[in-house]
Order: sequence, then structure tokens, then C-alpha cells
Amino acid sequence: MNTMKWLLRRELWENKGGFVWAPSIIGIIMVLGVAISAVLGLVMGSKHGINIDGQQVTNLGELVDAGHKAQILEALANGYVGFAGPLFLVMTIAIFFFCLGSLFDDRKDKSILFWKSLPVSDAQMVLAKVAMALVGAPLLTLAIGFVTSVAFLIVICLVAAIGGLNLFGVLAEPALYTTPLELLAMLPVYALWALPTVGWLMMVSAWARTKPFLWAVGVPVIAGALLSWFEAIFDYGIRIELFWQHVVGRGLGSIVPGIWFAFTDVGHDIGNHGDDADFTELLAASWQVLGTANLWIGAVLGVAMIYAAIRLRRWRDEG
Repeated sequence: MNTMKWLLRRELWENKGGFVWAPSIIGIIMVLGVAISAVLGLVMGSKHGINIDGQQVTNLGELVDAGHKAQILEALANGYVGFAGPLFLVMTIAIFFFCLGSLFDDRKDKSILFWKSLPVSDAQMVLAKVAMALVGAPLLTLAIGFVTSVAFLIVICLVAAIGGLNLFGVLAEPALYTTPLELLAMLPVYALWALPTVGWLMMVSAWARTKPFLWAVGVPVIAGALLSWFEAIFDYGIRIELFWQHVVGRGLGSIVPGIWFAFTDVGHDIGNHGDDADFTELLAASWQVLGTANLWIGAVLGVAMIYAAIRLRRWRDEG
């Protein structure tokens, strides 16, 4: 257990750029951008007034009644974590290239000789990288995203207060505190759903002698293109779209958070009842994915490819 802890720390130390600094810097830039825009808007508003539907407004509080204000507070409490959305895109890219280089780079720079000289098994090395991709990176992004979202919320409330509308009542909304926990509760679903992509990328990383990106992406894409070409010429009745969806899309894109809604029938009715979807509904729908064969077939294949990556690392010669 102590060995695994230090292996995870090693992965964090070596990949702080993608998993910590990149989302942190982007989060800071986003918050500063909104803050600067808000300040400029306030300055312009103080000089020329705020024009809403052709009416000059000096106090936003006069335009919002108690009912609308309650709706605004509820929407902010339920959706403020959505401000962190771009950070999860950064996380997806970071995990993709982390997995792709995880077992290739140490062979390329010969550092595998050092690691193989230590009393650490190949299984421990690979599983530490899997844990970093499926659990460590999402947890770091959730923490950074939460801080970014709170900063966004503070800026919005301050700007609204200066404009005469007090939105600090959002602090009394229960959803303000439960929404991050609901987002965190989606992590097990994400970890299971992302297994096929993580397994495929790590298996290619352990096998490829050069250019792992071309092998990982090119093989399924070229195979899909060839199948589409044969089907167009000979018309065998093959449903090529299933290959593109469940092999190419699922194999390369399963690390995108929430993408399971695009591959299953779960959650298609979210928001159809007239109200905006909140994270409680998204959480419930996400956990329903655990009852689908799509998730478990992908998880089994992902585990099999991770096992193959472990075996490949044992006998693949360095370089």
C-alpha cells in the first residue's frame, strides 16, 4: 500500500503541468476575464447607464421581484459549478496524452531500466497510472473547478450588488453545498465508463515502438474508413455507424465526462418536463448507466487491455 502511495505521488510530480497547472491557469484566466469585463461594464454603466429593452436602468433590484430573484438564486446554486466546464475539457486532453505516453516515454528515455531495477512490479506501475487517470486527475480537476466556480459566483454576486441586486442570498440555498458533492458522486461512473479508452491508450503505449498517437488513433479510424469504403462498394448491409460509435467513438472518447449520455438511452428525458436539468437529475441518470450492458462490456474490455499493457511492459524491450 505504501508503494502504491509513492507511485501515485510520482505520477502527480511528473504530470503537474497537465493535471494541476494547466487547469489552474485556465481557471485564473477565466475568472480574471469575467472580472475585468464586469469592471468595464460597471464603468460604462456609470457613465452611460444600463440599457435594458430600451429603458435606462440604474438599479437592477427595481427590475427583479421576489419571485424572479428566488429563481435566479436557485439557478445560481444549482448551476454555478458549470462554470468549470472548460477545465474538464482540459482534463480530457491531459488524460488522453498521459495514458498515451505513460508506458512509451519511459522506454523512449530509457528510464524503464531504473524503474525495473526497483522492487516494484509491472502491475503496480501500470495500476498506479490507471488510478491517476481514472481517479487522481478527475479529483484534482473537481477541486480546481470548485474553486474556479466559487470565484465566478463571488464576481457575479459582487457585480450584481454594485448594480443594486443582492444575490448573496445564494449562500442560504442548500444546492450550493450539495451540488459539488453530487458532481463528486459521478466519479465511480466516470471511472468505469472511461476504462476502454484508458485501456486502449495504455496498451498501445506499451506496445508501440514509435509514434503511439498514430497507432492509437490511426488504427481504428483507418479501419472504420476501410469498412465504410467496402460497404459503399459491395453493400454487404453492415451497419458501419455502429463501428464508428462503439469502436472508434467509445474507444477514443470515453474519457470525456458525461459522454455516456450520448451512448445510452439513459437521461434522454432530462429537462423535458419544462424545468432546467439540475445536477441531482444528472447524478441519478448517471448512476442508471451502471445498469446498462454498454458500460460493463466496455469495462471488461478496458480491464483486459490494461492486463495486456502489464504483460507487454514485462517483455517489451527498451526503445
